[in-house]
Amino acid sequence: MTMTDPHYLSAPDLVEHNGYQIRLSPSGLDWMAFVALPQQRPTLIMAPDRDAALAKACEWIETQLAPAKDPV
Repeated sequence: MTMTDPHYLSAPDLVEHNGYQIRLSPSGLDWMAFVALPQQRPTLIMAPDRDAALAKACEWIETQLAPAKDPV
C-alpha cells in the first residue's frame, strides 16, 4: 500500500484494511504489525521487514473475514 492508496491513513505507519487497523513498528531487526478492529485487543504479527509485516497482516485479516468452511 502506498500513500496514494485511499486506505492509507495520515500516520506513516498506520494502515487500514477492510475495517481493521494495522500499526507497523520497527523492533530491533524485525517489524511488528499490531492488527485490530477499533476498540478490540490487537493481534501481534512479526516479520523481517515492513512490507512482509504488512503482507502478513493483510493475509491474517483476509483469513479472519473468510467464511468458515463446513466440515466434510
